[in-house]
Amino acid sequence: MDPKAGIREQHIINILKMILIVVVACWIGIAAAGVDDDKDEIESLRVSEGGNLTISIHINNSDEDPQVLVSRLKGSSQEAIAQIICHNRVCESEYWISGVSLSSDGEIVTLVLMNVSQTGRYLVQKLSSAHLEQKIYNITVYQPRLSTISPELLPSVRNSKSFTAGVTSAVCSSLLLSSVSFI
Repeated sequence: MDPKAGIREQHIINILKMILIVVVACWIGIAAAGVDDDKDEIESLRVSEGGNLTISIHINNSDEDPQVLVSRLKGSSQEAIAQIICHNRVCESEYWISGVSLSSDGEIVTLVLMNVSQTGRYLVQKLSSAHLEQKIYNITVYQPRLSTISPELLPSVRNSKSFTAGVTSAVCSSLLLSSVSFI
């Protein structure tokens, strides 16, 4: 046997092994990507500071003692911020950070976030005897523009004018009195 032929055969075998590895890796990657497409979807929401953002999670009548856990995602870690545990259609809430509210009427669970500092990504998981549901939300909390502040919160224009008019009248009166005293 020619030594060059043995080297060529070994080279062809090595190339075929590399092609096989690439094909298997692609096949595994495609299969893994197709398993959980629904969980990769991120919904983006916006709310003004001080406004209430409500994320509703529906609890079916067939769910047996469901639990809802809300976590804030920070890089590769997650911090649990609130949870609801239901037993016989009666739900109890727990909160681990301020500015968060979680409530339920037995069918709908509602999360309320109230501060600008709460901008970020949130994972909402519903656990029941049937299955696990989860969704990721990218929530932006922004400061409202000045024009969006309600008129009830601003001082009355009439009060401002009367105050200014009163100050102006007092200054004019004192000037007149001081000029009269010089005469």
